[in-house]
Amino acid sequence: MIHCIIYIKYIILSIMLYGDIMKVLLYIFVETENIGKAINALSEGGISGFFLMEYKGMSPQEWAGFLIDEEPEKAVKIINDMAKNSVVIGTVVSENNLENIKYAIAEKLGNYKHTIMELPLGGLKVNKVE
Repeated sequence: MIHCIIYIKYIILSIMLYGDIMKVLLYIFVETENIGKAINALSEGGISGFFLMEYKGMSPQEWAGFLIDEEPEKAVKIINDMAKNSVVIGTVVSENNLENIKYAIAEKLGNYKHTIMELPLGGLKVNKVE
């Protein structure tokens, strides 16, 4: 009986400290031509929505030993010429589903350049307007 009470107190304390299941803001950085594969992987992993941002990016291997001219116009031109068109896909997932999503990404994008970033969320409020 005492063990049962201690266990129940532990569960209540865990809920008080950690609340609901933690949410994670997941970013996937991919080259533009792989956006379909990335979104399909996220869908297979069980996401319910996402957002996209286009950008120009360079990987560390492309950037290694590279020095930019300090004149802003030249620097912007060089970066635009050398950088690749890329997309960052963002979605919010529960921590419980994160491994399934990362597995789906590895399956679909394993042979393509991509970066995954996970950021824990302290709070999330969605204002649904109907």
